[in-house]
Amino acid sequence: MIRTKILPLGIIFTALTVVPAAAQVTQTKLATLGRGEVIVAQESVLLSGVGPGCASENFFIVTQTTASGTSRFYVYDKAGRKGPFDKISESMLRTGAGFEPKPAYYDEEPSVEGFEETDPRGSFSFRGKKYGPFQQIQSFQASGDRSRFYALVAKAGKLRFISSDGRDVPAGGMPEAIKTSPDGTKAVAICRGSLTLIEGVQVDMSKIDPSSFDEVSLYTIDGAKIGPFPKAQDFGEVWFAAGSQSWLFNLGSGVYLNGSLLRKFPERIDKATFWIDDATHYAWVEAEELCFSDGARYPGPVMLRHEKIAGKTTLCWISVQNNGDVVAFRRNL
Repeated sequence: MIRTKILPLGIIFTALTVVPAAAQVTQTKLATLGRGEVIVAQESVLLSGVGPGCASENFFIVTQTTASGTSRFYVYDKAGRKGPFDKISESMLRTGAGFEPKPAYYDEEPSVEGFEETDPRGSFSFRGKKYGPFQQIQSFQASGDRSRFYALVAKAGKLRFISSDGRDVPAGGMPEAIKTSPDGTKAVAICRGSLTLIEGVQVDMSKIDPSSFDEVSLYTIDGAKIGPFPKAQDFGEVWFAAGSQSWLFNLGSGVYLNGSLLRKFPERIDKATFWIDDATHYAWVEAEELCFSDGARYPGPVMLRHEKIAGKTTLCWISVQNNGDVVAFRRNL
């Protein structure tokens, strides 16, 4: 039987778990593994947002045991444990819509959908409206819903960052990418170096510092410039948080939120395991622990999902306790 309970404030799950008094965590026991069983995470699934226990009705766990070179498999779901099986067939797995975990970041695909070059003088149309002429069109990105575009173009010998809604701000360097927010209203351009090469514009290379070629500068569509960051500072990448208009980037082991330092970490954080609502509510995976900005730390999750409702993120994950219990946890950032 699956048992769900709300943990008292300040409880300790295991010797490795610390929960501040302000944190409320929901815990659900899903199953108890047999001796020698280990979870095959890539074949297991966990649905978030169902019931107070997060996974009380929607989980499917595959486990494996190995003895004398022979593997056996078991499956667990709300009906209990089944097996052993010699193998797990495709028909036994849970796949399809709703079973794939959502990324922690906005997974944007480069797109020029809606863009059409209208003449060789640097004009183009987007959704039937003409833009230009420009000296050059150096980079173009349509928003996720394809309702807007952002572009880096050359005008009057200068690089400009423009949008289809009329925003037009200065930029510089060589364009590398344009990142847009999930709702398409914000964008950040990543440019490298201080040199902007534009057709027909002469550049005195003797006045360019060679060390600046690897510098990275960021430009927002609202006119802010962040950087440049020399190569030695170890710039990482730019991304928008899932379901959010907040953008982030790595610099060394630090994470920056909307251009300002959020926090320094012991090591570089992976955007795939970093969830954030605002500057005081976020979580990340570090050294096989799930960590929260309020100081809570939990043993590393075997599987983890998140959901975002009205701007608030809830994490749902499972861990295997020392006694073999498979426990689902659920808490807000």
